Amino acid sequence: RYPNQAVVLRAAGEGNWFHQFRAVTLIRISPFPYILYNYCSVATRVKYGPYITGSLLGMVPEVFVAIYTGNLVKTLAEASSAEEHGLSVTQIILNILGFLGTVATTILITKYAKRQLETMKKEEEALLL
Repeated sequence: RYPNQAVVLRAAGEGNWFHQFRAVTLIRISPFPYILYNYCSVATRVKYGPYITGSLLGMVPEVFVAIYTGNLVKTLAEASSAEEHGLSVTQIILNILGFLGTVATTILITKYAKRQLETMKKEEEALLL
C-alpha cells in the first residue's frame, strides 16, 4: 500500500547516520501511518539515534498545527462567551492569517517531503540496477 516509503525505509537502513536521519524525518512528515512506520523501522537497520532525532524533528509540523488550532478554537470560544468583549477586527484578521499561514506552511513542507522521498526512491532504484 505504501511502496514508495517502504523503498526509502529499506534504503535508509543501509545508509550512514545522516541518510537514516533524513529518511526518518521525511517519512514522519509525509502522510504515512505511524504504527506501520514504527514496525517497518524496527524491521530494517535504522539505528536508534537517527530514528529518535528524525522522529522528533519530523513530528514538529504536526504538533505545531495541533497546538495552533487548539489555541485558535480556545480564542474563538472565549470571544463568543457573554463575559468577553469579543475580538477586534485586527485580532480576527491576524487569527485568520495565522491559521492560513500555518496550513500553507504545512502543505508546502509535506510537498517538499514527498518530493525528497521520490528523489530518494529514484536514487535507490538506480543503485539496484
